[in-house]
Parts: sequence; C-alpha cells; structure tokens
Amino acid sequence: MTPTAAGKAAEWAPIAERAIVFGAPRSGTTFLMEVLDTLGEAECVTGNLFPTALLHLAATPQPTETREVLERGLRAGLRDYLSSSAYYSRAAAMRKWWAASRDPRDLRPALAGRRRERVLIYKEPFISFCPDLVWDALPDARLVYLVRDGRDVADSLLRKYDALSDTRLADVESNETPIVRRSGTLLVPWWVERGAEQAFIEADQYVRAIWIWAAMVSRAQDFLERPDVQASGRVLTVRYEDLVADPLGQGSALIDFLGMRMGPRTGAALGDGHQRSLGVYRKRPAATIQHAEEIAGAALRRSGYEVATPSPATVVAGP
Repeated sequence: MTPTAAGKAAEWAPIAERAIVFGAPRSGTTFLMEVLDTLGEAECVTGNLFPTALLHLAATPQPTETREVLERGLRAGLRDYLSSSAYYSRAAAMRKWWAASRDPRDLRPALAGRRRERVLIYKEPFISFCPDLVWDALPDARLVYLVRDGRDVADSLLRKYDALSDTRLADVESNETPIVRRSGTLLVPWWVERGAEQAFIEADQYVRAIWIWAAMVSRAQDFLERPDVQASGRVLTVRYEDLVADPLGQGSALIDFLGMRMGPRTGAALGDGHQRSLGVYRKRPAATIQHAEEIAGAALRRSGYEVATPSPATVVAGP
C-alpha cells in the first residue's frame, strides 16, 4: 500500500492517533460514543466523513486500483475533518469542554478555540460490512467492535428507522440499499444471498432487519477470526449486553485499550446505559421470532447468543 505506514502517520498531526468504532446500526455505538466523548483526549466523530455507499462498494469485489482509491478516500475524509472549521472553531472547542470537562480552569482555552485532543475516534456502523478496509487504510488505528443481540437490533431498527420497508426497497436512497438488484417491483440489497431474493421480499420487515444484521456480523466475524487480526492486539470486541450490565468494568477496560484515562464525567456517562431494552424482541409474535432465528441463527450463535430455532442450510451470504 502507498503511502507507507510512516508516511500515513505523519499526515495526522497534531492528532497522532486514530480509533474506529463499528457495529451494526442500533448495536449501542451511539451510547458508546457518548461515553468516549467525555474523554478530554478524544475527538469523537460519527459518520458523514466517508459516504456510506462507498462502504457498501468496499464490501463487494473490486479491482486493486478501486480498493486503493477507497482507502485513500477514507484517510482523506478523516484528515480533512481535522483541518476544517468544524474542528478548529470556538464552538467546537466549547462543545468539547462541556462534554468532557466543565472545569472553570479549562474554560479560557476553550473560549480561545484551543484543542488538546490526541486521539480521533470515528464511528460508522456500516464499516461492519468491510472492517478490512479500515484495517488496511489505517494500519496503526485501534478498532472497537460492538456487537448486540441481532433480535434486539432488528426490533430497534424498525422502531427508530422503519428500515427495509417496501417503500424503502423501492429506491436506492437509504443507507441499507445503495447497491441492489431488481426482483419484481422491489430492489434487493447486494447483501442478500443470490437465490434468496424472493424469500427476502416475502419476509416481513422485522426478518429483513435481522437479515442485514446477520450479513454485517458474519462479515465482521470473518475479519475478527483472521490470524493476523487476532495476533495484532489492535481490535477489541465489546458485547453491548456486557457493557450495560457492568458499565464501569467494561468501560474502564475499553478506555484502557484505547490508551486513555477515565475523565471526570465518564463514570456518569457509563451509568446512563441501561438494560431495559434487552430482550425487547420477545414482544413480537412467536412465528416472526422463529423466522428471524431461522435466517440469522448461525450469525447469532457465532456471536455468542443462544438460539432455540434450528438454522436452515441456506442463510445469509454475500452477493
């Protein structure tokens, strides 16, 4: 890859370190970023710096030249943010002071727009489709993967975003469906296994939502199980259920992994996590849950979740 890893590192001054947070949408990544934003050493940014559609593109087979363009684009998006007025502004410095400090002694530098962060933390859920892109593009970055029970994720996707409804499958404007193939009057996303188009279209919206979760976590797990990834020490997996059950323990370990220290407001932010949303999917009809587990059972088990429903032989794969 070019430029060299040393050359890439030199591009980032004054913030010399990067970390990436990813996990399927509605897996708790927003909560995690709110926690990390309380760290005075961290500049936390969510989405918008690299188009979601390009992450879908990176997850599909591409020529080497295209792949290198995508890697450069990702680096450029993060680098450009750090030189922009969105970062170097009094308002941004004041917002960070309020989130991480509120100490009167730190107010004057914030009013002057002075920054002291040393780690840029970027969150983008759709990196779950292609964590290897980040791995290659940012060879010294640390990655935090947040995983949550896909049955709860699917429930939240419907309640929050009305994801993958027939209306949303009629065009390519949603984050879930920028690359598609037509099947009748609807568009089937690339991440649905070929030959399963009709099954996807006939599935109810909840099953479609867990389908994308299964596609994401399967790809993320493939990445996490690579020997070079496991040996690197650069990637940490956090289970959402564990984080809200033991926020201080899990949060401290995560912050230590990122090479930072708990801030004065971090403990309170960690305490905002709750377990009320765990298992909410059980309110859905039993037949719907069974169908969802048939589709995503292998991915659920692979991620460490118990499933009673046997999985069929043909479940979610790639394009």
